[in-house]
Amino acid sequence: MHYTGGTTIKLYMKRTFLIFLGLLLWLQGFAQDYNVLAYETDRKLTWQDFKGRPKPSDAHKGAEITVSIFLKIRDTSFWSGRVTYDAYAVAFKDESWVKPAYRENYSLQHEQLHFDIAHLYAETLEVKLNSLDSKTSKDEAEVEKILKNHLAEMQQFQNKYDRETNGGNNYKQQMRWARKISKALGILSTTVEV
Repeated sequence: MHYTGGTTIKLYMKRTFLIFLGLLLWLQGFAQDYNVLAYETDRKLTWQDFKGRPKPSDAHKGAEITVSIFLKIRDTSFWSGRVTYDAYAVAFKDESWVKPAYRENYSLQHEQLHFDIAHLYAETLEVKLNSLDSKTSKDEAEVEKILKNHLAEMQQFQNKYDRETNGGNNYKQQMRWARKISKALGILSTTVEV
C-alpha cells in the first residue's frame, strides 16, 4: 500500500491565547473540553483518535496528525518568584485524520512517531524553560519566544522525518527513524540515581 503521512504544527493567531490559557488551566480538563489528546508514555495512538477530515489539498496524503506543545506552570517560588513549567505534547483529535484505505498498523505507526517526536520536543522544552534564571522564567514574552522557536525547530524535525521516510513510503528509512526515536524515548525514561 502506498502511504503518505504527515503532521501539522498548530501555529496561528490564537497561539498566544492557547499558550497562556494552557498555563492557567489544568491540562486534563482542557483536553477533555477541546478534544485534545495529551501524550502518555504508556498509551499508543489508535485510529479512534483521528476524528478530523482531510482538506482537498491533502489529496496526496493518507493520514495526518496535528500536534503541538502546551505549557502549564508547575510552581512559582515564593522567595525568588522563579517559575517552573510542565510541557506536554498534545494531538488535536478533530484536526487529525485518516482516509479509510489507510487505516492499517503501518500508517498508524508512522503517525505515532510524529506524536513521539512532539513528546521529545516537549521534554526538551521543559528542561530548557526550567533552566532559565528567575527573572527570565517569569517573563511571559521571553517564554513565548522560546516556545515559538522550539515549535519551529520541532516542525523542521517533523518535516525532515517525513522527507527522509517519504511520508512513510520508504520502509527502510521508516524503520531507521523508528529505532532512532525509540532510542531517544528510552533515554528519557532512564532513571538516574543520585
